[in-house]
Amino acid sequence: MTPHPLILWFAAVATLALVSRWSLEADRPGRCRLDGNRIHPIHQVDLMLDDRVLASFCCVRCGQEWPETPRGSYWRVRDEVTGAPIDATNAYFVESRVVTVPSRGDRIHAFGAWPDAMDHMAQYDGTRLADPLTRRPAVSDKPPPSSP
Repeated sequence: MTPHPLILWFAAVATLALVSRWSLEADRPGRCRLDGNRIHPIHQVDLMLDDRVLASFCCVRCGQEWPETPRGSYWRVRDEVTGAPIDATNAYFVESRVVTVPSRGDRIHAFGAWPDAMDHMAQYDGTRLADPLTRRPAVSDKPPPSSP
């Protein structure tokens, strides 16, 4: 074998091994559905539908990047102080210099109480965010209106 095909063969085997590992870890409980990272309960983000978890993520950023959000679904986050699950529409989000998941570079924190969010902002040079998981409304099943 010449070196060129040998290098290609090793590259193909390495790629298959990495893809295989990622696919196994992404579907394991306690792993992020987007990137396979381990989920720390305090930063867990869940995509919910009818009180059922469709997918769990290691951080808000992974939730933002998830492309499949079915109609009627909503997001649930964890309060960083108590660990209690809360609907994302009721959470106070803060972006600060504290990284939640280093491999993702996520700096978004969720709080169930406004005083806790303010304390975090003051202590870690943070700013309040509107709900970062809010998406535009789902596309209607109706055809678009015709132009006049």
